[in-house]
Amino acid sequence: MSDRRPLWTVVGLLALASLLLWVSSLMTWSWSQHSDPLTGVVTAKLTGAERETGLVPLALVALALIAAVVATGGLVRRIAGGVVFLVGVGTIWLAFDGAGEVFDAHPAAYPFVTIAVGHGLAVLAGLAVTLAGVLLVRSGHRMPRLGGKYQAPAQARRVADPDRELWQQLDAGSDPTANQ
Repeated sequence: MSDRRPLWTVVGLLALASLLLWVSSLMTWSWSQHSDPLTGVVTAKLTGAERETGLVPLALVALALIAAVVATGGLVRRIAGGVVFLVGVGTIWLAFDGAGEVFDAHPAAYPFVTIAVGHGLAVLAGLAVTLAGVLLVRSGHRMPRLGGKYQAPAQARRVADPDRELWQQLDAGSDPTANQ
């Protein structure tokens, strides 16, 4: 049971990251005002999805990585962990990309808290994905694999009871009477 806890932790982190990225993509990431001779002061707001078009695809990648993590095992899962780690680092970079120029030159009425929360959620999502990647690289090979409980043993054990052997042959799909 203790082997399953890291797997569920990774799945939870990736699901949380996907949710955070989606919410972050809906929030305001950029805000500006300029004067227009016809309409006066015009306020332009860009959501996270409009400013950084990679937020929603990264949320979908995080969901797809859940399936990849659950379906793989061993070395392949550790390699997937490296990919997860790189996705997390890319997400953090995306959250900080251009944030300095957004926060620098705006008027006092600028909704700093709203923009900071949008960027902050993306950073938290990136940290969650990065942590999931570290967990996978570190202990992914020890986590249970999808269908691992149902894999056939390397050598089938010989059964001493002949009636039981006949039933096992029937279960396997072969005709036990064909040899007689």
